[in-house]
Amino acid sequence: MKFAVIEETKNSLVFELEGEEHSYPGLLCWALLKDPRVEMAVYELDHPLIGTPRLFLRTKNKKPVNALKDAIDLLDSECKDFKKQLSREMAKA
Repeated sequence: MKFAVIEETKNSLVFELEGEEHSYPGLLCWALLKDPRVEMAVYELDHPLIGTPRLFLRTKNKKPVNALKDAIDLLDSECKDFKKQLSREMAKA
């Protein structure tokens, strides 16, 4: 995955995730929207097979890059929790 900033202001960030399709941008938007200081987090993908996702992020009273870092930390935590649950369930089987 290649991260490229397209536009950045005090309260907004537009960036691309080259090499991704729908999965990671969708999860990232979900995690961003968990933050009450995130006003908007959406992505667009012009073509599902050859497009590059472009994400649009707007915040209030928080730097967009900090919101992005927090969202990535949330996804990391969620994945670790899921892995623990899976390991417990598989140990029962």
